[in-house]
Amino acid sequence: MASDPNSPREPVPRIDSTFRNGSLTAMGIVLGFSLGFTVQWATDDSPWMVTDYIEAVALALGVGLQIKALAEMLEVNSLEIPVYQRAKNRFMLGLLVTAFGIALMILINVLSPS
Repeated sequence: MASDPNSPREPVPRIDSTFRNGSLTAMGIVLGFSLGFTVQWATDDSPWMVTDYIEAVALALGVGLQIKALAEMLEVNSLEIPVYQRAKNRFMLGLLVTAFGIALMILINVLSPS
């Protein structure tokens, strides 16, 4: 049975907009650092190795997830707790994937002969 669009909806639990704005600011700052690091790394003059492509994919995927989460957080409905949680979790996943790419770079640089 289809529900009547004019019937009252159950209220969706919401977060305070001030809390969401703080999360939005933190996401923007971390995304800015992630993009800055990626640009700095990608424009380095040293020749690329095969492992650099794996690192590049990890960075691109992580930054892409962070951008998607930031865009989702800018939506008006991000004040609803389920939407906010989904955006927060997506951002954290993007942050972890980006950190994995950076850790991989560090590990390869440490282990590779000079």
